[in-house]
Amino acid sequence: MEEKVRPNSFTRFRFISNPTISEDGDKVAFVVKSANEEGDGYNSNIWLHTLSTGETFQLTRSNEDKSFVWLNGDEIMFTSSRDRDEETDTEETDFFSILVDGGEAKKEFTLEGSVSKFLWHEGRLIFKSLTSIDEDKNSGGDEQDETSKVGSATYQVLDEIPFWGNGVGFTNKKREHIFLYDPEEGERVELTEGAIDVGEFALSDSRIAFIGTRYEDKLSVTNEVYTLNLTEEEPCPSKVTSSEGQFGLVEFFDEKDLFLTFTDMTSRGINENHKLYRYSLDKDEMNLLSEDWKGCIHNSVLTDVRLGSGQLSKSSGGSVYFITTEGSHSRLVSVDRTGDITYETNAEGSVDSFDVNRGKSVFVGLKRDELQELYLTGDDGPHRLTDLNEESLSGLPRGKLEGFTLGDDSDNVQAWVLTPPDFDENLQYPTILEVHGGPEAVYSDVYFHEMQLLANEGYVVLFSNPRGSAGRGDEFADIRGGYGEKDYEGLMKVVDKAIEEHTFINPEKLGVTGGSYGGFMTNWIIGHTNRFDAAVSCRSISNWVSKFNTTDIGYYFVADQQDGDPWKEHDKLWSQSPLRYANQVNTPTLFIHSNEDYRCWMAEGLQMFTALKYFGVDARTVLFEGEDHDLSRTGTPASRIKRLEEMVDWFDKYLK
Repeated sequence: MEEKVRPNSFTRFRFISNPTISEDGDKVAFVVKSANEEGDGYNSNIWLHTLSTGETFQLTRSNEDKSFVWLNGDEIMFTSSRDRDEETDTEETDFFSILVDGGEAKKEFTLEGSVSKFLWHEGRLIFKSLTSIDEDKNSGGDEQDETSKVGSATYQVLDEIPFWGNGVGFTNKKREHIFLYDPEEGERVELTEGAIDVGEFALSDSRIAFIGTRYEDKLSVTNEVYTLNLTEEEPCPSKVTSSEGQFGLVEFFDEKDLFLTFTDMTSRGINENHKLYRYSLDKDEMNLLSEDWKGCIHNSVLTDVRLGSGQLSKSSGGSVYFITTEGSHSRLVSVDRTGDITYETNAEGSVDSFDVNRGKSVFVGLKRDELQELYLTGDDGPHRLTDLNEESLSGLPRGKLEGFTLGDDSDNVQAWVLTPPDFDENLQYPTILEVHGGPEAVYSDVYFHEMQLLANEGYVVLFSNPRGSAGRGDEFADIRGGYGEKDYEGLMKVVDKAIEEHTFINPEKLGVTGGSYGGFMTNWIIGHTNRFDAAVSCRSISNWVSKFNTTDIGYYFVADQQDGDPWKEHDKLWSQSPLRYANQVNTPTLFIHSNEDYRCWMAEGLQMFTALKYFGVDARTVLFEGEDHDLSRTGTPASRIKRLEEMVDWFDKYLK
């Protein structure tokens, strides 16, 4: 059988994340993950690249090694479940150390609970961990089980919102706290206590700065910046800001000045782009660093060939580095204390994670038509350091990507057409419109497994960045109170222009698909036009009223994005809900959802599915057990493969 991209082709890929430069600036450690089909999971190991020699090699081999820090120039400490009994119910995190020049890993210590971000500072570990603040549960010790039991009854007590989180589970009365652990003394100290929830945190020689939200009953969308003085005998958090808004990143320029990103959300709501600030700890002043900065403070480029993450920001050499999305690309950028902004990478592809040390910058990047590799920045452009995915795409035919622009009302919407590998311009092909999530995300020209699969199955794939997308500033991204209006109109114009300019698109054989916001738009499209012959709606939104009251972000996201709540603006929310128009749907639709998706809870897909069945429209739901909102990107290999098979089968049934 001729080789082509298949649903399981991604199991050949390697996923790179968390590059971290050693203290001497000569070595880069990073995490490499790969699918383990037999175990239906992902192997995770630490690799090393030496800049001076160009050598790349695998450092650990247990397939269970994850986050790490450099202890010095020759030794790494990492978390691993290599010795963990799969049958145990105890949630603990094991720490190991290993010399990078070789040798066996040595187990150092075990900490109770799940440890997230951690740093090594003067022989002590500073880390975040989710902990219970429920006095009733903690009165008998350190028990932090998610469920309570009386006899044969197992139950949850919920008395605050949000009560669960996507990828986390029930979060009622749980907060992320910062801890300090001294391995020599075996002493663990909780540096933040009570109802405060810690977001990003940064470390200087003597201080910790962190973004925290203190709440009871209802999580606020606003937060504040706090500091901790590590030289004090009993460090206690001190709030240093009193701004009504949302902080995103925090770093130290030095001991006296912080770098902060902040928005007061007054003009564009919770998705408003953050501005860059310098905060003087001595003077208690927050000053804007640049009037011209209009970028967004994260990587919004979408793909399904990324697994793992890295730090969001890094202070080095008097500047702070972070990733920003502009247009359809993400870039590494730095800003100094005077507000001087420097782009460290060019405008192509995606910067997925990075590190900076001793004047050197490395990043994990996605370039057009390639998978992830590790790169070193330079004056003459980035230099590729690894070839871990050199053979991953070998022999797999890829469709050809062609970009075009839809100039309408100064929007200049960017769009692409992906044609099948064996493309013949004299033929007409069934075409599938892909709609991205977010809505503040972007499609780019980077490799996307789902799209290449569809192209290999004989489909033209059409995708774009319409109104609501990131990378074009606040005004372009702002569709609050108008979901399904300018964004829908823009998508239909993209389809119209694609058909007009590409005679190989068969206008009588059109499909549509998308996830999250893209699932909302898929549901909306089939209720407002009959031009599509098949639809696949993934992790979707169908009813803004039910989403408000059930999902982890519902009560504040819906109120902000739909400009009202179900009591003051019930009719408006209902009129903007795809479910309202389900009686107008004629398009056969497949709904794909996960039963642990708390971002767009499964009730959203089930409501739309039920409505279509009620009105006699061919519909099917595939509900994945144990998966969450990120099924298409981080789900188990078996679930990801089955999802893609279901998509292809559904489109084949109606478009071929």
